[in-house]
Amino acid sequence: MPTDSTDSTDPTIRPATGSDCAAVAALHAANWQNHYRDILPDAYLDGEAPAERLGYWQRAFDAAGGAPEGLLVASDGRGGLTGFVSLLRGTEEGVDALIDNLHVRGDQQGRGTGRALIAAAVERLIADGASSVCLWVFDGNADAMGFYTRLGGVADRHGTDPFAGADAPDTRLVWRDLPALLGRCRR
Repeated sequence: MPTDSTDSTDPTIRPATGSDCAAVAALHAANWQNHYRDILPDAYLDGEAPAERLGYWQRAFDAAGGAPEGLLVASDGRGGLTGFVSLLRGTEEGVDALIDNLHVRGDQQGRGTGRALIAAAVERLIADGASSVCLWVFDGNADAMGFYTRLGGVADRHGTDPFAGADAPDTRLVWRDLPALLGRCRR
């Protein structure tokens, strides 16, 4: 999950391609295994998460006929995947878009990759005429909650996510001024 830092490595960010599916799924599962302990069941994280996340992303890539349109990936100078962000439009009430996922590889956390990914996603949203975005974060994920609130996210809803049988409390954070969010990401 994201952390906050001023040590930026200026990752290369690009739209995902069909060949990114397995790497996105592996990073997604690894981050859940590392950051969702005490949020999701250990049996799911240790046993099911890698295959379940691969299936999730394979379905998303297949449905898109390649890579999902709102999926951006970050890579290091050697071409390795260091993070990804995924945007969905029209799925959340009262906002233009949802940041459905933001994950940064463990060795890249705190180096500006998360901010760079959000900035790239927000630039796309602004170019498309959007003015607001939200995301849901598990309440037990204090690092992510801190990162997002430092970027100006404001809690506007609370819920419970029944994923993997966990009934985990979560909070929706909203940004209603995308240029301000973009400015915070670039600091």
